[in-house]
Amino acid sequence: MKFELLVAIRYLRAKRKQAVISLITVISIIGVGAGVAALIIALAINAGFYEDLKKKLLGAQADVSLLPKDRVGGIADYMRIAREVEQVPGVVFAAPAVYQKAFMSSEAQSGGVVLKGIIPEMESRLSALSHNMVDGSLNDFKDNSIIIGKDLSKTLGTFKGDHVRILTMGTRLSPAGPVPNNRVFEVSGLFESGLYDYDTSWVYVPLSAAQRLFGYGDVASTIEVRIADVEQAKAMGKKIIDRVGGNLEATDWIEMNPSIFQALALERLVMFVTIGLILLVAALNIVATLIMMVLEKTRDIAILMSMGATNDNIRRIFILQGVIIGVIGTFFGVIVGQLVCYFCDKYHLIHLAPDVYTIAYVPFRASPLDSAIVAAVAILISFLATLYPSAAASSLQPVEALRYE
Repeated sequence: MKFELLVAIRYLRAKRKQAVISLITVISIIGVGAGVAALIIALAINAGFYEDLKKKLLGAQADVSLLPKDRVGGIADYMRIAREVEQVPGVVFAAPAVYQKAFMSSEAQSGGVVLKGIIPEMESRLSALSHNMVDGSLNDFKDNSIIIGKDLSKTLGTFKGDHVRILTMGTRLSPAGPVPNNRVFEVSGLFESGLYDYDTSWVYVPLSAAQRLFGYGDVASTIEVRIADVEQAKAMGKKIIDRVGGNLEATDWIEMNPSIFQALALERLVMFVTIGLILLVAALNIVATLIMMVLEKTRDIAILMSMGATNDNIRRIFILQGVIIGVIGTFFGVIVGQLVCYFCDKYHLIHLAPDVYTIAYVPFRASPLDSAIVAAVAILISFLATLYPSAAASSLQPVEALRYE
Protein backbone atom coordinates (compact mmCIF):
# COMPACT_ATOMS: atom_id res chain seq x y z
CA MET A 1 0.00 0.00 0.00
CA LYS A 2 1.27 3.44 -0.88
CA PHE A 3 2.37 5.70 1.97
CA GLU A 4 -0.29 8.38 1.30
CA LEU A 5 -3.14 5.84 1.11
CA LEU A 6 -1.99 4.09 4.30
CA VAL A 7 -1.96 7.37 6.25
CA ALA A 8 -5.31 8.48 4.78
CA ILE A 9 -7.01 5.24 5.86
CA ARG A 10 -5.50 5.44 9.36
CA TYR A 11 -6.74 9.01 9.74
CA LEU A 12 -10.30 7.94 8.82
CA ARG A 13 -10.41 5.28 11.53
CA ALA A 14 -12.41 6.23 14.59
CA LYS A 15 -10.57 7.20 17.75
CA ARG A 16 -11.97 8.35 21.02
CA LYS A 17 -10.58 11.87 20.81
CA GLN A 18 -11.76 12.17 17.20
CA ALA A 19 -15.39 11.20 17.86
CA VAL A 20 -16.78 14.41 16.34
CA ILE A 21 -14.64 14.05 13.22
CA SER A 22 -15.67 10.42 12.87
CA LEU A 23 -19.36 11.37 13.20
CA ILE A 24 -19.04 14.03 10.52
CA THR A 25 -17.23 11.50 8.32
CA VAL A 26 -20.15 9.07 8.68
CA ILE A 27 -22.61 11.87 7.94
CA SER A 28 -20.62 12.76 4.83
CA ILE A 29 -20.72 9.15 3.62
CA ILE A 30 -24.47 8.97 4.27
CA GLY A 31 -24.97 12.29 2.47
CA VAL A 32 -23.09 11.13 -0.61
CA GLY A 33 -24.94 7.80 -0.58
CA ALA A 34 -28.34 9.45 -0.16
CA GLY A 35 -27.65 11.87 -3.01
CA VAL A 36 -26.46 9.14 -5.35
CA ALA A 37 -29.39 6.82 -4.51
CA ALA A 38 -31.96 9.62 -4.85
CA LEU A 39 -30.54 10.73 -8.20
CA ILE A 40 -30.46 7.17 -9.57
CA ILE A 41 -34.07 6.59 -8.46
CA ALA A 42 -35.24 9.90 -9.94
CA LEU A 43 -33.54 9.25 -13.27
CA ALA A 44 -34.93 5.69 -13.26
CA ILE A 45 -38.46 7.02 -12.81
CA ASN A 46 -37.97 9.48 -15.66
CA ALA A 47 -36.51 6.79 -17.93
CA GLY A 48 -39.31 4.42 -16.92
CA PHE A 49 -41.99 6.90 -17.90
CA TYR A 50 -40.21 7.59 -21.18
CA GLU A 51 -39.79 3.92 -22.11
CA ASP A 52 -43.30 2.94 -21.03
CA LEU A 53 -44.96 5.82 -22.86
CA LYS A 54 -42.84 5.25 -25.96
CA LYS A 55 -43.68 1.55 -26.02
CA LYS A 56 -47.41 2.13 -25.61
CA LEU A 57 -47.55 5.06 -28.01
CA LEU A 58 -45.70 3.13 -30.69
CA GLY A 59 -48.02 0.20 -30.10
CA ALA A 60 -51.04 2.40 -30.73
CA GLN A 61 -49.79 4.67 -33.52
CA ALA A 62 -47.37 4.61 -36.41
CA ASP A 63 -43.68 5.50 -36.28
CA VAL A 64 -44.12 7.71 -39.36
CA SER A 65 -47.35 8.93 -40.96
CA LEU A 66 -47.77 10.28 -44.49
CA LEU A 67 -50.46 12.93 -44.88
CA PRO A 68 -51.73 15.07 -47.76
CA LYS A 69 -50.14 18.51 -47.59
CA ASP A 70 -53.48 20.27 -47.95
CA ARG A 71 -55.26 17.77 -45.65
CA VAL A 72 -58.11 17.75 -48.17
CA GLY A 73 -59.12 15.02 -50.58
CA GLY A 74 -57.19 12.18 -48.98
CA ILE A 75 -54.66 9.84 -50.63
CA ALA A 76 -55.76 8.05 -53.80
CA ASP A 77 -54.02 4.90 -55.00
CA TYR A 78 -52.96 4.31 -51.41
CA MET A 79 -52.11 0.62 -51.83
CA ARG A 80 -49.57 1.37 -54.56
CA ILE A 81 -47.99 4.12 -52.46
CA ALA A 82 -47.84 1.82 -49.41
CA ARG A 83 -46.01 -0.85 -51.45
CA GLU A 84 -43.62 1.78 -52.77
CA VAL A 85 -42.92 3.06 -49.25
CA GLU A 86 -41.97 -0.47 -48.22
CA GLN A 87 -39.16 -0.40 -50.78
CA VAL A 88 -37.34 2.31 -48.77
CA PRO A 89 -34.45 0.77 -46.76
CA GLY A 90 -35.32 0.77 -43.05
CA VAL A 91 -39.09 0.53 -43.58
CA VAL A 92 -40.68 -2.58 -42.08
CA PHE A 93 -44.30 -2.18 -43.17
CA ALA A 94 -46.80 0.40 -44.44
CA ALA A 95 -50.59 0.43 -44.42
CA PRO A 96 -53.39 2.90 -45.25
CA ALA A 97 -55.85 4.18 -42.67
CA VAL A 98 -58.70 6.63 -42.23
CA TYR A 99 -58.91 8.89 -39.18
CA GLN A 100 -61.87 11.02 -38.23
CA LYS A 101 -63.69 12.24 -35.15
CA ALA A 102 -67.19 10.93 -34.68
CA PHE A 103 -69.99 10.56 -32.16
CA MET A 104 -70.85 7.14 -30.75
CA SER A 105 -74.00 6.25 -28.85
CA SER A 106 -75.18 3.12 -27.10
CA GLU A 107 -78.36 2.29 -25.28
CA ALA A 108 -76.95 3.71 -22.05
CA GLN A 109 -74.49 6.52 -22.91
CA SER A 110 -72.94 8.48 -25.75
CA GLY A 111 -69.76 10.45 -26.40
CA GLY A 112 -67.16 11.61 -28.87
CA VAL A 113 -64.57 9.17 -30.22
CA VAL A 114 -61.64 9.02 -32.62
CA LEU A 115 -62.55 6.53 -35.33
CA LYS A 116 -59.84 4.72 -37.26
CA GLY A 117 -60.58 2.76 -40.40
CA ILE A 118 -58.15 -0.15 -40.85
CA ILE A 119 -57.45 -3.24 -42.93
CA PRO A 120 -57.31 -5.90 -40.18
CA GLU A 121 -54.58 -8.12 -41.63
CA MET A 122 -52.37 -5.08 -42.27
CA GLU A 123 -53.06 -3.44 -38.90
CA SER A 124 -51.87 -6.56 -37.06
CA ARG A 125 -48.43 -6.07 -38.67
CA LEU A 126 -48.40 -2.32 -38.15
CA SER A 127 -49.47 -1.85 -34.52
CA ALA A 128 -49.94 -3.80 -31.30
CA LEU A 129 -53.73 -3.86 -31.63
CA SER A 130 -53.94 -7.64 -32.00
CA HIS A 131 -51.77 -8.07 -28.86
CA ASN A 132 -53.83 -5.52 -26.95
CA MET A 133 -57.11 -7.34 -27.51
CA VAL A 134 -58.62 -8.40 -24.19
CA ASP A 135 -61.90 -9.71 -25.64
CA GLY A 136 -62.44 -10.92 -29.18
CA SER A 137 -59.96 -11.05 -32.04
CA LEU A 138 -59.10 -9.27 -35.26
CA ASN A 139 -60.02 -12.51 -37.01
CA ASP A 140 -63.67 -11.76 -36.15
CA PHE A 141 -63.47 -8.30 -37.75
CA LYS A 142 -66.25 -8.00 -40.37
CA ASP A 143 -67.69 -5.13 -42.40
CA ASN A 144 -70.12 -4.12 -39.64
CA SER A 145 -67.70 -4.78 -36.75
CA ILE A 146 -66.21 -2.25 -34.38
CA ILE A 147 -63.46 -2.62 -31.77
CA ILE A 148 -63.53 -0.23 -28.82
CA GLY A 149 -61.32 0.48 -25.81
CA LYS A 150 -61.96 -1.41 -22.58
CA ASP A 151 -62.39 1.79 -20.56
CA LEU A 152 -64.71 3.23 -23.22
CA SER A 153 -66.85 0.11 -23.04
CA LYS A 154 -67.24 0.60 -19.29
CA THR A 155 -68.17 4.26 -19.77
CA LEU A 156 -70.80 3.45 -22.40
CA GLY A 157 -71.97 0.27 -20.72
CA THR A 158 -71.28 -1.56 -23.99
CA PHE A 159 -69.52 -4.89 -24.35
CA LYS A 160 -68.82 -7.55 -26.96
CA GLY A 161 -71.93 -8.45 -28.94
CA ASP A 162 -73.71 -5.15 -28.25
CA HIS A 163 -74.56 -2.64 -30.95
CA VAL A 164 -73.55 1.01 -31.15
CA ARG A 165 -74.37 3.80 -33.56
CA ILE A 166 -71.69 6.02 -35.12
CA LEU A 167 -72.68 9.51 -36.28
CA THR A 168 -70.44 11.82 -38.31
CA MET A 169 -70.35 15.52 -39.13
CA GLY A 170 -71.38 14.84 -42.73
CA THR A 171 -75.03 14.73 -43.78
CA ARG A 172 -77.16 12.98 -46.36
CA LEU A 173 -80.54 13.81 -47.78
CA SER A 174 -83.60 11.94 -46.58
CA PRO A 175 -87.37 12.45 -46.95
CA ALA A 176 -87.20 14.39 -43.70
CA GLY A 177 -84.34 16.59 -44.94
CA PRO A 178 -80.56 16.46 -44.23
CA VAL A 179 -79.61 13.97 -41.53
CA PRO A 180 -76.16 13.05 -40.16
CA ASN A 181 -74.37 10.12 -41.70
CA ASN A 182 -74.75 7.24 -39.30
CA ARG A 183 -74.35 3.51 -39.15
CA VAL A 184 -74.89 0.74 -36.62
CA PHE A 185 -71.91 -1.47 -35.76
CA GLU A 186 -71.61 -4.61 -33.67
CA VAL A 187 -68.90 -4.60 -30.99
CA SER A 188 -66.66 -7.51 -31.94
CA GLY A 189 -63.86 -6.91 -29.46
CA LEU A 190 -62.29 -4.80 -26.73
CA PHE A 191 -58.68 -3.61 -26.54
CA GLU A 192 -56.51 -2.23 -23.75
CA SER A 193 -53.39 -0.32 -24.77
CA GLY A 194 -52.47 0.90 -21.28
CA LEU A 195 -52.89 4.52 -22.38
CA TYR A 196 -55.98 6.05 -20.83
CA ASP A 197 -56.63 8.52 -23.66
CA TYR A 198 -56.63 5.73 -26.24
CA ASP A 199 -58.65 3.27 -24.19
CA THR A 200 -61.39 5.82 -23.53
CA SER A 201 -61.75 7.43 -26.94
CA TRP A 202 -60.44 5.28 -29.79
CA VAL A 203 -62.49 2.86 -31.91
CA TYR A 204 -61.58 0.75 -34.96
CA VAL A 205 -63.77 -0.15 -37.94
CA PRO A 206 -62.95 -1.69 -41.34
CA LEU A 207 -61.41 0.75 -43.82
CA SER A 208 -64.19 0.30 -46.37
CA ALA A 209 -66.85 0.97 -43.73
CA ALA A 210 -65.07 4.15 -42.61
CA GLN A 211 -64.79 5.36 -46.21
CA ARG A 212 -68.51 4.93 -46.76
CA LEU A 213 -69.42 6.40 -43.40
CA PHE A 214 -67.47 9.60 -44.00
CA GLY A 215 -68.22 9.76 -47.73
CA TYR A 216 -64.54 9.66 -48.66
CA GLY A 217 -64.73 7.36 -51.63
CA ASP A 218 -61.81 5.03 -52.29
CA VAL A 219 -59.15 7.16 -50.56
CA ALA A 220 -57.19 7.01 -47.30
CA SER A 221 -56.51 9.93 -45.00
CA THR A 222 -53.02 8.66 -44.10
CA ILE A 223 -50.45 5.97 -44.80
CA GLU A 224 -48.88 4.68 -41.63
CA VAL A 225 -45.33 3.35 -41.61
CA ARG A 226 -43.48 1.06 -39.22
CA ILE A 227 -39.68 1.44 -39.32
CA ALA A 228 -36.77 -0.57 -37.94
CA ASP A 229 -35.25 2.21 -35.77
CA VAL A 230 -37.85 4.46 -34.18
CA GLU A 231 -35.20 6.94 -33.03
CA GLN A 232 -34.50 7.70 -36.71
CA ALA A 233 -38.14 8.50 -37.47
CA LYS A 234 -37.51 12.07 -38.66
CA ALA A 235 -34.71 11.04 -41.02
CA MET A 236 -36.77 8.12 -42.30
CA GLY A 237 -39.70 10.45 -42.97
CA LYS A 238 -37.50 12.57 -45.24
CA LYS A 239 -36.24 9.48 -47.09
CA ILE A 240 -39.78 8.25 -47.64
CA ILE A 241 -40.95 11.61 -48.97
CA ASP A 242 -37.95 11.72 -51.29
CA ARG A 243 -39.04 8.32 -52.63
CA VAL A 244 -42.79 8.84 -53.04
CA GLY A 245 -42.77 12.64 -53.51
CA GLY A 246 -46.10 13.97 -54.67
CA ASN A 247 -48.44 15.96 -52.50
CA LEU A 248 -47.50 14.22 -49.25
CA GLU A 249 -45.62 15.19 -46.11
CA ALA A 250 -44.32 13.09 -43.22
CA THR A 251 -44.83 13.41 -39.50
CA ASP A 252 -43.33 11.12 -36.86
CA TRP A 253 -44.31 9.82 -33.44
CA ILE A 254 -42.27 12.47 -31.61
CA GLU A 255 -43.89 15.33 -33.55
CA MET A 256 -47.31 13.89 -32.77
CA ASN A 257 -46.59 13.86 -29.00
CA PRO A 258 -44.26 16.85 -28.45
CA SER A 259 -45.59 18.03 -25.10
CA ILE A 260 -45.11 14.63 -23.42
CA PHE A 261 -41.46 14.19 -24.34
CA GLN A 262 -40.54 17.85 -23.82
CA ALA A 263 -42.02 17.65 -20.32
CA LEU A 264 -40.04 14.48 -19.57
CA ALA A 265 -36.79 16.04 -20.83
CA LEU A 266 -37.32 19.16 -18.70
CA GLU A 267 -38.25 17.03 -15.69
CA ARG A 268 -35.04 15.02 -16.11
CA LEU A 269 -32.92 18.17 -16.11
CA VAL A 270 -34.71 19.68 -13.11
CA MET A 271 -34.38 16.46 -11.10
CA PHE A 272 -30.68 16.20 -11.89
CA VAL A 273 -30.05 19.77 -10.73
CA THR A 274 -32.34 19.67 -7.69
CA ILE A 275 -31.26 16.33 -6.29
CA GLY A 276 -27.67 17.19 -7.18
CA LEU A 277 -27.87 19.74 -4.36
CA ILE A 278 -27.85 16.80 -1.93
CA LEU A 279 -24.44 15.88 -3.30
CA LEU A 280 -23.35 19.50 -2.85
CA VAL A 281 -24.35 19.38 0.82
CA ALA A 282 -22.42 16.12 1.19
CA ALA A 283 -19.41 17.79 -0.42
CA LEU A 284 -19.57 20.61 2.12
CA ASN A 285 -19.57 17.98 4.86
CA ILE A 286 -16.42 16.50 3.32
CA VAL A 287 -14.82 19.96 3.35
CA ALA A 288 -15.73 20.39 7.03
CA THR A 289 -14.41 16.92 7.88
CA LEU A 290 -11.06 17.53 6.20
CA ILE A 291 -10.61 21.01 7.66
CA MET A 292 -11.23 19.62 11.15
CA MET A 293 -8.87 16.76 10.35
CA VAL A 294 -6.14 19.22 9.30
CA LEU A 295 -6.55 21.15 12.57
CA GLU A 296 -6.51 17.91 14.57
CA LYS A 297 -3.50 16.50 12.74
CA THR A 298 -1.33 19.63 12.60
CA ARG A 299 1.36 18.03 14.78
CA ASP A 300 1.27 14.79 12.74
CA ILE A 301 1.61 16.73 9.50
CA ALA A 302 4.61 18.63 10.85
CA ILE A 303 6.28 15.38 11.97
CA LEU A 304 5.69 13.79 8.57
CA MET A 305 7.23 16.82 6.86
CA SER A 306 10.22 16.77 9.17
CA MET A 307 10.71 13.09 8.30
CA GLY A 308 10.86 13.93 4.59
CA ALA A 309 7.24 14.01 3.39
CA THR A 310 6.78 16.58 0.63
CA ASN A 311 3.95 19.05 0.19
CA ASP A 312 2.57 16.81 -2.57
CA ASN A 313 2.58 13.83 -0.20
CA ILE A 314 0.55 15.75 2.39
CA ARG A 315 -1.83 17.06 -0.28
CA ARG A 316 -2.45 13.57 -1.61
CA ILE A 317 -3.16 12.21 1.89
CA PHE A 318 -6.11 14.56 2.37
CA ILE A 319 -7.29 14.25 -1.23
CA LEU A 320 -7.39 10.48 -0.76
CA GLN A 321 -9.39 10.90 2.46
CA GLY A 322 -12.10 12.86 0.66
CA VAL A 323 -12.11 10.53 -2.32
CA ILE A 324 -12.41 7.47 -0.05
CA ILE A 325 -15.43 9.06 1.63
CA GLY A 326 -16.93 9.76 -1.80
CA VAL A 327 -16.23 6.27 -3.15
CA ILE A 328 -17.72 4.52 -0.10
CA GLY A 329 -20.82 6.74 -0.14
CA THR A 330 -21.19 6.34 -3.90
CA PHE A 331 -20.87 2.55 -3.70
CA PHE A 332 -23.63 2.21 -1.11
CA GLY A 333 -25.74 4.83 -2.92
CA VAL A 334 -25.59 2.89 -6.19
CA ILE A 335 -26.46 -0.38 -4.43
CA VAL A 336 -29.42 1.17 -2.57
CA GLY A 337 -30.66 3.01 -5.67
CA GLN A 338 -30.52 -0.10 -7.86
CA LEU A 339 -32.27 -2.26 -5.24
CA VAL A 340 -35.06 0.28 -4.72
CA CYS A 341 -35.60 0.56 -8.48
CA TYR A 342 -35.62 -3.23 -8.92
CA PHE A 343 -38.19 -3.98 -6.22
CA CYS A 344 -40.41 -0.98 -6.97
CA ASP A 345 -40.56 -1.90 -10.65
CA LYS A 346 -40.97 -5.65 -10.11
CA TYR A 347 -43.79 -5.39 -7.56
CA HIS A 348 -45.39 -2.11 -8.83
CA LEU A 349 -45.14 -0.59 -5.34
CA ILE A 350 -46.11 2.96 -6.35
CA HIS A 351 -49.59 3.16 -7.88
CA LEU A 352 -50.96 6.03 -9.97
CA ALA A 353 -54.35 7.23 -11.18
CA PRO A 354 -54.41 6.11 -14.85
CA ASP A 355 -56.84 8.85 -15.85
CA VAL A 356 -54.25 11.43 -14.78
CA TYR A 357 -50.90 9.79 -15.61
CA THR A 358 -52.05 7.41 -18.41
CA ILE A 359 -50.39 4.46 -16.62
CA ALA A 360 -51.36 2.56 -13.47
CA TYR A 361 -48.02 2.49 -11.64
CA VAL A 362 -44.62 4.20 -11.57
CA PRO A 363 -42.15 2.33 -13.81
CA PHE A 364 -38.45 2.28 -12.86
CA ARG A 365 -35.73 1.81 -15.49
CA ALA A 366 -32.34 2.14 -13.81
CA SER A 367 -29.97 2.57 -16.73
CA PRO A 368 -26.39 1.36 -16.11
CA LEU A 369 -25.16 4.40 -18.04
CA ASP A 370 -27.12 6.79 -15.80
CA SER A 371 -25.79 5.04 -12.70
CA ALA A 372 -22.23 5.27 -14.01
CA ILE A 373 -22.63 8.99 -14.77
CA VAL A 374 -24.11 9.69 -11.33
CA ALA A 375 -21.30 7.74 -9.64
CA ALA A 376 -18.64 9.59 -11.65
CA VAL A 377 -20.19 12.97 -10.82
CA ALA A 378 -20.39 12.10 -7.11
CA ILE A 379 -16.73 11.05 -6.97
CA LEU A 380 -15.72 14.15 -8.93
CA ILE A 381 -17.59 16.40 -6.48
CA SER A 382 -15.93 14.57 -3.59
CA PHE A 383 -12.54 15.17 -5.20
CA LEU A 384 -13.21 18.88 -5.75
CA ALA A 385 -14.25 19.20 -2.11
CA THR A 386 -10.75 18.09 -1.05
CA LEU A 387 -8.80 20.73 -2.96
CA TYR A 388 -8.92 23.55 -0.40
CA PRO A 389 -8.34 21.47 2.79
CA SER A 390 -5.50 19.51 1.15
CA ALA A 391 -3.87 22.75 -0.05
CA ALA A 392 -4.17 24.18 3.47
CA ALA A 393 -2.56 21.04 4.94
CA SER A 394 0.34 21.07 2.48
CA SER A 395 1.09 24.73 3.19
CA LEU A 396 1.80 24.15 6.92
CA GLN A 397 5.32 25.04 8.13
CA PRO A 398 6.76 22.20 10.28
CA VAL A 399 8.73 24.53 12.55
CA GLU A 400 5.72 26.73 13.32
CA ALA A 401 3.51 23.70 13.87
CA LEU A 402 5.94 22.07 16.35
CA ARG A 403 7.08 25.23 18.16
CA TYR A 404 4.51 25.00 20.93
CA GLU A 405 4.23 21.20 21.10
